[in-house]
This record gives sequence, structure tokens and C-alpha cells, in this order.
Amino acid sequence: MQSRSALRLKNQDSTASVDRVKQKMISVKKLLIILIISLLTFTPWSLWAAMALMGFEPGDPAPDFQIRTIDNQEITLSDLKGKIIILAFWKRDQDYSEKTLADLERVYQEYRDRGVTVLALNGDKASEPEIRSIGTTQTLNYPLASDPELDVYGRFGVMVLPTTLVIGPEGKLVYHRSVHTKDFYQQFRGQVRVLLGEITRAQLEAELNPQKMQEKSAARKKATRYLNLGRMLMELNYQDKARVELEKAVEAEPSLAEPHLLLAKIHLEDKEVSKARAELEQVLKLNPGSKEGKLLQGLTYARQGEDRLAISVLQELVENNPEPPPEAYYQIGKIYQKQNKTPEALEAYQVALDLLLGE
Repeated sequence: MQSRSALRLKNQDSTASVDRVKQKMISVKKLLIILIISLLTFTPWSLWAAMALMGFEPGDPAPDFQIRTIDNQEITLSDLKGKIIILAFWKRDQDYSEKTLADLERVYQEYRDRGVTVLALNGDKASEPEIRSIGTTQTLNYPLASDPELDVYGRFGVMVLPTTLVIGPEGKLVYHRSVHTKDFYQQFRGQVRVLLGEITRAQLEAELNPQKMQEKSAARKKATRYLNLGRMLMELNYQDKARVELEKAVEAEPSLAEPHLLLAKIHLEDKEVSKARAELEQVLKLNPGSKEGKLLQGLTYARQGEDRLAISVLQELVENNPEPPPEAYYQIGKIYQKQNKTPEALEAYQVALDLLLGE
């Protein structure tokens, strides 16, 4: 049996090995980034803009780092958790970077009192006096720092200068943008407003892309006309004609859930179970809380003989809804009856009856 000291040494060696591997990975990233930055002069911005970060996507936890600002302030990212952090990577004598720093000052002045922090990191070995001069010239009030060894750049996999990131209060990447575009200020101000709960992401999208939203609205109106006609034809029992109109609705606006749901009903009635199943997958992707979608999905599984899946979907439906549909319990009862589970079937039928009678 190993002594405690031997085990301690072994653990220390293991920790040191892990640290060496991490340092090697960061070093490799640094080398890649240095190479990429040296190529930026010869590569179209449109290509690099699509490759802003390497191996780091929205939703990923932001890697922790510690850095000293030019005002000798020590900043550790993890200490800022709970705040909205805008992290800008920039270089000297670059128009895109100057515009980025200026727009971030506007955002900072508007929201600094509401928990928004901006930190700008220089990555082209500018001296502290040079960085301070830029900050003074542009009247920047947020912290500025130098990252001459590209340590922080490497942790985030930054591939384009400038690149700006928004890190949410939970410490995860929310948004990033490379270069500097005409809507830069509106975009980053909007991201902050969404995180502060002032607007929704849909409202931000509408503000930034009004033309696109108008086009989407027109498509939705067209799809709704087809949907209403399809629904009416179903009520009149003209299933084939209804199917045509509902397919037009899906083509006009694929993100509308109801045409998929009605098509699933038609497919089930025509015993085209696989087609019904495909439509229901779309319904629940677009509207995960659809009670009717879940009910039909359970029925579809039952018709395909997948009783276990059917029971699972239907039980989830009745357990997660304060007003579960009686049909769900009825279908559960039918499956249990088929499996010769008489007590369970009777119990499900009784609940279905009580719901129908309002008891």
C-alpha cells in the first residue's frame, strides 16, 4: 500500500501533467493566432468575418483569465460573474478597431450603472503609453489592457481583429462579432438590452432587420390564408383538397406549426403513419408545448406498435399539464388493455371519464 506522501506526490505529478498539457494547448493556439494575424493583411475581410473564433460558440462557458490593465488594476473574469461583460480584442492604427472602441464607449456610458463592464485588450504589442494615448484621444473610460503574449486571445481562439464578445451574467458567451459593421453599436446595445430584460430577441431582430421582418410577416399572412382554407376544407371532409392547401401553407411559412399538425391528422386518417410522424416531429420542434401534438405523437407510436414510446409520451403529456386532455388517458387505457393490464386500463379509463364529466 502506498504511503500518504507517495500518493500526494503522485497526485501532484498528475496535476502538473494536466497543467503542462493545458499550457501546450494554449501555446498552440497562440502560434496559430499569430500566424492568422500575420495573414490578415492579405485575406478578404468577408472570409475572416465568418471565422471570428476558433472552437468557441455562443452558449460555451467563457474561459477564465486574469490580466492587469494599464491603470494597474487586476481583473479576473470569474470575479465579474453576474455582470454583463463586453470583451473587445483590437489593434493599433486600424479603422475598424477605432470605431469598435468608440461605439463600445457609447454602450458603456449608457449601461455602466446597470452592471455592464467593457474590457478592451490590445494584441499587437502596443506599449502602455501608446494604449493610454489611444484611450485619451478617444475618451475611453472603460479598462484597457495589453495582451502581448496573446494569452487571452489564445484562450478565446480569436482569429480576426477586431473581435468583440458579449459574455452574459452566467459566464457564457452570448454573442460575438468580428470587424466593425454599420450596425455594430445597435447590435451590441441590443444584446445588452436583451440581457437586461428590456426587450426580447424577437424585438431586437425586428429592430435590426425591419425589411426581413416585413417579408416574414407577409409570408405569415399568405400561409395563414392557406391554413384557414385548409382547416375549412377539413371540416367539410374534403381531405385531399385540404392537404393541398396545408402544403401550400407549409411552403409559404415553414415555421408555422399548425399546418404541420393538421397534415399529421390527415396522414393518420389515411393510415400514412410515417408521414404523420414526420409532420409531428416538425410540430414539436416548432412548438414543444403543443398538447395536441403530443397526443397525436402518442397515438402515432401506438399505431406503429411502439407501446413503450406511446405510454411515455402520453404520460409526460398528462403529468406536465394542469388540464390534460381526456383523450390522452383514453389512449393510455387502450394500450394497457391491449397489454392485458386490466387494473391500469380501468384506472386510465376512469380518469378520462372524470375529465369528460368535469369531475
